[in-house]
This record gives sequence, C-alpha cells and structure tokens, in this order.
Amino acid sequence: MNEFLKNDKTLESQFRSIFLFGKNVATYKFALAKSLLELGQSDKGFVSLEELSPIFAKHMLEHVRRDKRQITSSSSKFIQACQLFDKNQITYDQLLLITEKQGFNNVIDAFHNLPNTSLENYFFKKDIQGRRLGITLTDDLYMLNQGTQVENMFEEIEGRWSLVEAAWSEKNTNLEVKYDFDLEELFAFRPVTPEGYLNSHNRISLTPVRKPLNGYQKGKCFYCYGPISINSNEINTCDVDHFIPLSVQYNSTSDLDLNGVWNLVLTCSDCNRGEENGKFARLPKYDLLQRLHKRNEYLIESNHPLKETLIMRTGLNSDNRKTFLERRFIFAKTFKAAEWEPSFEKADGF
Repeated sequence: MNEFLKNDKTLESQFRSIFLFGKNVATYKFALAKSLLELGQSDKGFVSLEELSPIFAKHMLEHVRRDKRQITSSSSKFIQACQLFDKNQITYDQLLLITEKQGFNNVIDAFHNLPNTSLENYFFKKDIQGRRLGITLTDDLYMLNQGTQVENMFEEIEGRWSLVEAAWSEKNTNLEVKYDFDLEELFAFRPVTPEGYLNSHNRISLTPVRKPLNGYQKGKCFYCYGPISINSNEINTCDVDHFIPLSVQYNSTSDLDLNGVWNLVLTCSDCNRGEENGKFARLPKYDLLQRLHKRNEYLIESNHPLKETLIMRTGLNSDNRKTFLERRFIFAKTFKAAEWEPSFEKADGF
C-alpha cells in the first residue's frame, strides 16, 4: 500500500488506492466511487444526500440483481430495500428514502480511510447546507475527471467489486482464481462436495481479466509504462501477455502454472506484438522480473480472491514469492534467452 503511493501522489493513484486497497465490510465504497466519478463530470459543488441517493442506488442495484452478497454482516436495511425494490415489493420513492436514511451510514466517513497511510487529497468533504446533509465535491475530483484514466477507473472498480462479492458469496469455499485464455476471463471453481460430487453451476465467472489488473499497473503498459485502455476498440486498447511465454510449458513435464494471474500482465500492442520490437514469445530481461514481483505484491495487499490464489500458488511471504518467480524464470532461460526489453520506457512507472 505504501509502495503504491510512494513517490506517486497523483490524483489517479490516490483515487485508485481507495477502491483497490481500502478495507471493506460492504460494497458501498465501490458504489460511492462510481457515483463520484459520475458526479465529477457535472458542474455540481454541493450534493445533498437526497440528490446522491438515485445515483448511488443505481450502482448498488446493478450488483444486488446478480444475487451476490454485498455485505459481510447478516442483514442491512439498505441492501434489503434494494432487494425488495428489485422484486417490485416497494416503490422507487421508498427505495430512495431508505437510501438517503440508511445507505450512507459509515461509507461517507470511511471512504478516504486507508490501512497504514493517509491521503493528501480528498475528493469530497461532508457538508450541510440549511437542513440538507450532503457532500461538497472538491476541485481534486474535477481535476481527476479531466484526466485520461477515468473510463479505465469505472471498469477497474467494477472488476474489484466483482471479485469481492464473489469471495463473500462463496465464503464457505476456498476459491482459486483461474484464467480462461480464450475468453480472457477470470473464473473459479467450487470444490467438490464431501461425497465427491461437483456442485451445480460449478464454474463461477468472475470478471474480464483486464478490469482488476489495470488499476495495479496504474493504467500503464507493464513494459514501457505508456498509457493503455481496457476498453475495446480504442487506439491504445491493451493486450493480455504472459510474462514467461506459454511455450516454455511445452518443455516441462510439470505444470508451471503459466496461465496463473502471477504471470499475466497488461501491455500496449507495440510492446506485445509490434513489428519493430514486439515481445511475442520472447523472454524479458531479468530486471523486468523484479517489476512483476512488485505488481504481484500490489495484488496481495488488496483483499480479494486473487490474493488467496497468489499466496497459495507462489508463497506465504514476499521472499518466497520472489523465489517462486526466479525459479520459473531460470527454468525458462534454459530454453529461451532472457534478452527482450521494450524500445523505450516513459519516466513514471507504477
């Protein structure tokens, strides 16, 4: 967490740190983060809770309708209201009234809180105008929305939200996250029952892989640090690359887990498959392995099923995880020279 913001106090990194590393007992922080990005595209200053409620409820309803857990406690009047509205058992006006009274308990006060560190910039402040409770949006939020990473962040929030709710919904099982190479999607399997039978709907689709990975790379190509997009059909839409090429697996009788999240990075198309100096199936230089370790440690500092999968696959502590990477890298070097590097790197990394 501290490393993520070390020497990088940009508004984008500070906002990302909130939804990537903030502690969660409910998914309200994700809904509020999306609401703030939406409001940052307006010219509002003060936003009352009454005005915030339909935007906040909209984002919560999208996920409540997936029938996934949105809170770790056994009950929530606000979540229950969303469920009742979805079943046409209360009116929209009733939902908004409950949202205004119950939906913002704790989340507004705790939104900017981070473990073991504090932010230099706040994106809103609690406020009251007349008798109306609400928030005043800061200049930092509007400046954030003028940047190039806002569209990415909407999707990054969605990816982290999907992972968190999946973990809570499957809390009685140990979810191991896997990667579907053809669909470029993260998924998990429920374990077999004690009797040995697979559970119904055994495969759990989680999220397209770009969404949760991009924030930990701060919206930058893993190799050259150039800006990337996780939206389709953009000029800089990113590729998903295997750091250690999949072809290395063909030379091993053991499963090297090269489709594991630990080995997946997001890259610009030039670095991955450019005509002049594309990586393709080449092995990067050793210095870039240290960057992979750094990125993986970011993932582990954020609580979601990716953390548990990475620890299970690569090691219980940072030193063990670094050794895991180095052993696979050394094995790969027996078949491929570790000689590839990007043609250039922008000054600011991640």
